[in-house]
Formats: sequence, C-alpha cells, structure tokens
Amino acid sequence: MSPAARWLAGAALAAMLALGGCAPFASHGPDAPSGTQAGEVPMLRLPPASLGRTLQLQQQITVQYPSPQGEQTRDLLALLEADAAHTRLAAVAGGQVLARLDWDGRDLRVTRAPWAPPELLPERILNDLQLSLWPVAAIQAALPAGWRMEASAGLRQLRAGDEVVAEIRYPDARTTLFAQHRDGYRLTIRTLQEQGGAR
Repeated sequence: MSPAARWLAGAALAAMLALGGCAPFASHGPDAPSGTQAGEVPMLRLPPASLGRTLQLQQQITVQYPSPQGEQTRDLLALLEADAAHTRLAAVAGGQVLARLDWDGRDLRVTRAPWAPPELLPERILNDLQLSLWPVAAIQAALPAGWRMEASAGLRQLRAGDEVVAEIRYPDARTTLFAQHRDGYRLTIRTLQEQGGAR
C-alpha cells in the first residue's frame, strides 16, 4: 500500500479505534519528468489565491486501497475552507479533529492528534485537493516538464508522457471520484455541505 493510502486508511482507522488524501510517492514508470527523481509524482503547492474563489466544504471521504487481505475501505470527514489567503483542512472522526492543515502559499502548518498515525502526509492531501478543485490552467503552469493536466467535461487526467497517473471524475455536482493509478488508491469524495463563491 502506498504512503498516501496508508495515511488515509490509517487516519480513519486510528480515529475510529480511538474514538468508537512528506515524502512524494515513489513510482516506477519510465516517463520521469525533468526536475523530479525517477518516476516521482510532482507535488503541487499552488497559492491559495489561484483557486479564484472561496470555498467552505464539509465532505465525506471514502478511501479504497489494496492490501494482502484484499481491498480495504475507510471513511473520514473533511472540513475545507479556502480563500485568497489560506487553504485550511481538518480531518474529523468521532466528532473530534484528527489533523489540521493550513497552507498560506508560503508555509504549510500541520497539527496532529496524539493518536494520528506517523504516515500522515499533509502535502499529499493538499496536492490531491488542488488537483481536484483548482483551475486546470493553474495546475498546468505548476507542473514540471513532461507532465500535463488534460481536462474535458467531468474528467481530469494527470499524465506523465502517455501514462495516466491520476484520474478525477465528477459524476455529479457533489461527488468527486479520484483514482491514483500508480499507487493504487481511490477516493470517493461526497460534499455534504457547501458554501462557495462563483467559479
């Protein structure tokens, strides 16, 4: 299981047990972009203002990942606030906060509950969040050579050469399906409550 899948699964599991999505992903594809280590998936750190709107979201995240025991599924609640100055995310389980992230375009601040697993990867959560929500033009401008973001109605694909590394689908206005093919995990993100400015 990949580091991100371990974090997301471990976060949900640890919280459920206690209370009742930084090392980049290493990958093995042949199309390594210049400026990264061989096959490494680039990590986005887009300025909050590049989102171009404000958001307040409450989202249910279901994580699916492979394991020796077969496919595993875990759930957690994410609270997202984004404006021109900050991107903030809280992971919640059992009514208590498991971890918080605050990104102001310069510094990434993370706090964890004592029971949070050591695999917690805030940079990967921020990256997947920005791949899903930020404008395609802002994502494309931040990608290194050899990488690109392709978008069509209801679909985004992060590509390294001809390889589809990650795929994001939007089957309806409140659902995001995120598949990270290199690392084998999938996220189903359902928006429960939303307040946000115009796109």
